[in-house]
This record gives sequence, structure tokens and C-alpha cells, in this order.
Amino acid sequence: MSFRRLLAAAAFIVAGSASAVAQTPKLVVIANFGEHPVLRETVDGFKAAVVKGGFVEGKDVVFDYQHVNFDRSLIPQLLAQTQAKKPTLVLAMTTGVAQASIRGITDKSIPIVFAAVVDPVVAKVVPSFERGSETHTGASMMPSFDASLAFLKDLLPDAKRIGTLYNPAEDNDKTNIELLTAAAKKAGLELVTVGVDQQGDIPTRIQSLRGRVDAILLIQSNIIQTAMPVVAQVTSQLKIPTINTIYNHELRHQLVGFHAISYRKNGERAGELAVKILNGAKPQDLPIYVPVPEDFSAFVSPRGLQALGRDVPAALKGCNCFVAE
Repeated sequence: MSFRRLLAAAAFIVAGSASAVAQTPKLVVIANFGEHPVLRETVDGFKAAVVKGGFVEGKDVVFDYQHVNFDRSLIPQLLAQTQAKKPTLVLAMTTGVAQASIRGITDKSIPIVFAAVVDPVVAKVVPSFERGSETHTGASMMPSFDASLAFLKDLLPDAKRIGTLYNPAEDNDKTNIELLTAAAKKAGLELVTVGVDQQGDIPTRIQSLRGRVDAILLIQSNIIQTAMPVVAQVTSQLKIPTINTIYNHELRHQLVGFHAISYRKNGERAGELAVKILNGAKPQDLPIYVPVPEDFSAFVSPRGLQALGRDVPAALKGCNCFVAE
């Protein structure tokens, strides 16, 4: 073979190798706390937004989904395995996983986007809402308790004392309680809070609210939301009208209503941030997404009200917000 042909062959091989590298899909690892319908909605929204942003799944991007079945002790192992895969980007689902990823992923060249986190500033995942950290940015799920309590007062106009459950060990829960306390005071409502350290204590803690509250408003708490069938069963037995801040289709007739943030939209917002990073942006240059009114929806359950001997209030009869039968 002539020298000229050797050069041409070498150039072809180099070009082919470069093309292969260019076509290697970007690996996005999704590190989740556990399998739950609303968290799955977040993941689905995230993936859809990344694809909508121009990354074809299987060609431009590959999603690797992992979770620890709500076992905190397994989070470090999950993050170590995540880093070993050398991902282009990581989606850290829930506050616990996002917090752990700060130290659990030591390779600071790996950008991390969080989702299903209420207050990432209080949780010390990022320094402020105006910008991310060197490694982290994401979409928060800050509640709108002013709107939630306005809906509660429309749905249950005779309610004066509101109860709620929370996990004192969770930063998300503590932020929720602070915001709910301020909103209740503004709305002229008395708030009764009950701490829950273990899911097995939930029935007893709910029973402690009997006779002390006129209604219950449930916050975005992992310990509560992952035990919603039990919560709904006990509150139904005690005849305490209950509103959830997360929509649960399976329990739509066991509660009286929902004022819920969309977990799918939260995932979509996180996905939009991920697209910017995959296209070259840095986490520290991207503000944290804070929910707007369009991210919330109100639902009324006529059957849930009827089970407690109540009717849909006149103020809501034309609201076009009834849950599906």
C-alpha cells in the first residue's frame, strides 16, 4: 500500500472513531429514594422534558433509573454506584438523596439536578434560590399554603382548627410547618401539629387529633405520603375531613379534597434545567425553579364529602374541579 493510501486509511479510522465518540449517548442516572406514584410522575416529567429538549432517548441520552426502596441506609451505596458509572448528569430525587449527593458524589465534575425537594436552601443543597451551587441546581416544590388554606375554607367553611402531621427530623417537613404556621395565622385558623417519627405511629398520632381539630391538611411529607392508605383509613374512621397537598387518584374518594402541586410539572422543570446543563450551562449559573400558581390544582371529592355527611358548598358547586368517578 502506498504512503498516500496509508494516510487516507488512517484518516478514515480517526474520523470513524471520532464519529463513534460523538454518537455515544449521554448517561443520565436517576437516583430516587423509592418507588411511589407521585415520584414516578416526577421522573416521567423529567425524562419527557429532556427528550422534548432535543435529546433522543437511546441515541442522544440514556436514562439509568435506581432507587433504595425508602431505605436511608442504602443512599450512600446508591450514590457510590452512581458515580462509578461516570454519568454526564444525575437527577437526585427527594431532599434526602439531594443532601447526601453533596458528599456522596465526590467527583465535582458531575452536575446534579434535584427534584421533589421543597426547600433546597434550608436543606443546604444550594446557597440561594437565585443561583445553584458549583454542582447542584434544580426545581423546588415550595407549597402555597395561602392558596391551600383558602381552598380549605371554601370547602369546609365551618373549620376553625386545622391539624397536620410531620416528621421533625425532615428539613422538608420543618419548612412546610413554618410556612403553614404563618399561613394559618394569616387566615385566622388555629393550627395543631403532631410529629411522627415512624410510620407505625401514624394511626395513634392521627387519633390524638380527634376532638382537637375540625379538619386535617396533609403536607408534602415522605413519611406521611408513603403511608397514605393508612392515613386515609384512619381519618375516615374518625370522620375528620382531610385534604391532601398531593393528589392521589386511588384515594380520591376517601379524602374530601386536594390542593396539589403537580409532581410531573416539577419533573418537567427539573428536566428543562438538565437540558441547559447538557447543552453546556453550569449549575451555579441556573436559578432554582420556584412553583407558580399554574403548578397547583384544586380537586373536590363529592363522595368523600358525602361519606362524612357533607355536601359540596355552594361556593364550589360550579368549580369544574371534581375528582373523576
